[in-house]
Amino acid sequence: RIDCSIELCSETMQGLTLALALTGASALVAPAAPRAATALKAADEVFDYSSIAGGESGLGGRYDFDPMNFAGRYPGMVPWFREAELKHGRMCMLASIGMVVPAFVRVPGEQFQGSYTGWEAHDRLVASGAMGQILLFVGLFETLAGIPACVATMNGDREPGDFEFGGIFKPTDPVQLRRKQNAELKNGRLAMLAFSGQVTQAVLTGHDAPFLY
Repeated sequence: RIDCSIELCSETMQGLTLALALTGASALVAPAAPRAATALKAADEVFDYSSIAGGESGLGGRYDFDPMNFAGRYPGMVPWFREAELKHGRMCMLASIGMVVPAFVRVPGEQFQGSYTGWEAHDRLVASGAMGQILLFVGLFETLAGIPACVATMNGDREPGDFEFGGIFKPTDPVQLRRKQNAELKNGRLAMLAFSGQVTQAVLTGHDAPFLY
């Protein structure tokens, strides 16, 4: 009987030890979030990228590049994001051309003559006072046209980037219009990368176009 009692007590202690161990392990595991809440949060962060231009691939399909999910997190700011992307793309399309043209053609003016790389033109314009004029006119345009345009865009009264410039070339067919919008966005994105590369190469090599040596 004594042996049986000892054996029974041993089994009981082993069972209690196992139960305590399992209880302690479960305390270290974070409770699982309710599935309904998780699904609702995921649904709130899904944005319909097909509703805007810019995600169509040239070979078919879509890529909708938004790794930080800005559109999903801030859907109300998508028109502002698109306005900024179009503005930066248009400026870089002009800037990338401006980095190449001076290698072949120079505008009149002593400050524009001689040998210098494109990024040095900024300092020459500042020294001549021309940069102040550019800043003045760009500031006036942004104040009188750019800010009201952005306000109208955020209110839903205007498409992002639409200044009604060159309206005669605007297709009336929605399919062709989307094609043109995609072309502008892709050229603008390429120009932003191209201008960054041109400036970097100009600084590293000390030469103008083609910035290779």
